[in-house]
Amino acid sequence: MFSHLKSIVDLIRSGIIEFSKFQSVKERNKSVLNILKVYFFLKDCVDDGEKLITATGNNPVDKISSIGNDEAISVIAEWDNILRKQGIRLYSLQGYICGQDHLSVINPKLQKQINEVIGYKMDRILTLHGIGSALVMRNIFPIEESNEEKARLITLMAGVKDGDLLDLEKITAEITALRSSLDDYRTVVERLVTDKELVSLSKKARKETLIPDLA
Repeated sequence: MFSHLKSIVDLIRSGIIEFSKFQSVKERNKSVLNILKVYFFLKDCVDDGEKLITATGNNPVDKISSIGNDEAISVIAEWDNILRKQGIRLYSLQGYICGQDHLSVINPKLQKQINEVIGYKMDRILTLHGIGSALVMRNIFPIEESNEEKARLITLMAGVKDGDLLDLEKITAEITALRSSLDDYRTVVERLVTDKELVSLSKKARKETLIPDLA
């Protein structure tokens, strides 16, 4: 998942660098607000994703199976809460980026590339579209799952096939690279508006992208 998200960050950032001046301050601020919303959704994805991977280690199923039942109930509830929020974030990101013209900065060529990264056409086994859909469907149609089944969803979120161990070294490197890209993304956005506008728009974007605990 993290390498997919980095590709999206880099593509959007290249679009931001290329876009022409807006016709009005209102149009500019609307676009910057949406760009900042994408930033916060992405940042929360990597923050919670890293938290989850750190907690589970390379084998979430073994981890949850190795602890007592009472502790497992508490731990899996926390993991499940993060997974549900991740599903909502990925679903929201897809809505902002794909075909809804929220990001007027994105030209058709970049839009096509981003769609391919997200995997909207389902041309790969593990795509952001597939990951997000699987996670968000659990919010819409709750089903009874064992602790082990819930733990397996963490490997899905990480972009790993069911049954495979998490490569923590690789995932850590992907997270580090994604954070660096997000820093560059934020820097580009900061050049579009005044400091006062940035504070105001960031506050609004942060408020509109916060997802409360779902437990």
